[in-house]
Amino acid sequence: MYRQVAGSKGTDHDINLIVIILLVLISIFSYRVINILKSSSERGALAYVQLLNFDMPLVENTIYDEGAYAENKLSVKRVCYEALGLSNINALAIVKNEVPFFKVDDDMGLSSIVSKNHIDPFSLDENSISKVESDKDPSTAVSTSAYDPSLKKELNSAQVEVLIYHTHTTENYRETSGDTTDERFNVVGVGDAIVDELQNNYGIATIHDKTIHCISYNDSYKRSNETVSAYLNKYGDFKLIIDLHRDSVDDKNSVTANINGENVTKLMFVTTKNSKRFSKNQALAEEFFNNANRLFPGLTRKIYTYNRGMNAFNQSLSDGSILIECGANVNTSEEAQKSGRYIARLIAEHINRK
Repeated sequence: MYRQVAGSKGTDHDINLIVIILLVLISIFSYRVINILKSSSERGALAYVQLLNFDMPLVENTIYDEGAYAENKLSVKRVCYEALGLSNINALAIVKNEVPFFKVDDDMGLSSIVSKNHIDPFSLDENSISKVESDKDPSTAVSTSAYDPSLKKELNSAQVEVLIYHTHTTENYRETSGDTTDERFNVVGVGDAIVDELQNNYGIATIHDKTIHCISYNDSYKRSNETVSAYLNKYGDFKLIIDLHRDSVDDKNSVTANINGENVTKLMFVTTKNSKRFSKNQALAEEFFNNANRLFPGLTRKIYTYNRGMNAFNQSLSDGSILIECGANVNTSEEAQKSGRYIARLIAEHINRK
C-alpha cells in the first residue's frame, strides 16, 4: 500500500514538472510573438485577421476581403516561425553561424570584405595586358547610362502625360523604423526624383499626387481610387498612371542591384487578374520589364500577378495603369531615389521613343 502511494506521488511530481516546463515554454513563445508583432512596421494586421477568421468563420465568409491583405507578409505562420527561431534556416545562415569570416553586415559587398584584408599592391605595365582588337563599332554598344538625351523633348506643362501617386503614401525606407510622413525617407521622395528627371531631362509633364491615403490602411485603395478618378475627370486619361510603392522583405540582396557602379533598388511590377483592363495592364508591365532587362540587366525582380488585388489596385481605371515596387524597407532612401532616374528612363522609353 505504501509503495503504491509513493509511486503515485512520484508520478504526480513528474506531471507537475512537465506542466511547469510547458507553461514556461508557452510564456517564452508568447513573449516572443508579442515582441515580433510590436516591432513589425507592416500595417494591416494580417496575423490578427487570420486568427479572427479561424475563430469566427462567419466573419471570414461575410466581410473578409483577401485582396486587402495581398501585400501583407506577416502571417500567423511567419510569426510562429520567427518566434521559434526558424525563419532564417538556410544554407547561407548556417555557414555564417559556423564560419565567422562570412558573418558580415548585409550592406557589405565582397569589395568591402576584401578591403579589410591586406593584399600586396602590384603594378601593371604593357606586358601585363593581353590586348584583343575588336572590329565591332563602339557606337553600336548598348548604353547603360540612366539618362538618354535623345529622348528629350520640349516640356509642355499644359499637356500632362503622367500621373504618379501613392496608395501607401507613408511607406518608409531604412532610415526610419516605421511608416513616416518625412518625404526624404519614404516613397514620396522617390516620386519627386522621378518627376524631376521626367520634366527637366525628358520634357514629360507630370503630376505627383502626395495625398496620404493610408491613414486607414484597409481603406487605402478605396481612397486612392477616389484620387485617381478625380484626376481622370479633370484631365482625361494619362499615358501613364503609376502607383509607386516599396516592398517589405528581409533580404536586402534580393532587392538591391549595382548599376553603373552604384547601388540602386530593384524594381518589381505588379498586376492583378481582377482588373477589367488586365490584358492592357499586363502588356504595359511586360514592356517595362523587358525594356529594363534590355537596358539595365539586373534592375528588375519580376512581374508579380495577383489573382485578386484590392480594388484591382485601381488598374481598371486606365490601360496605362502600372504599380511599381521600388525596393523595400531594407533599402536606403538614397538607393531608392537613384532608382527613380532609371524609372524615369523607362517612362521616357514608353512615351518619347519613336
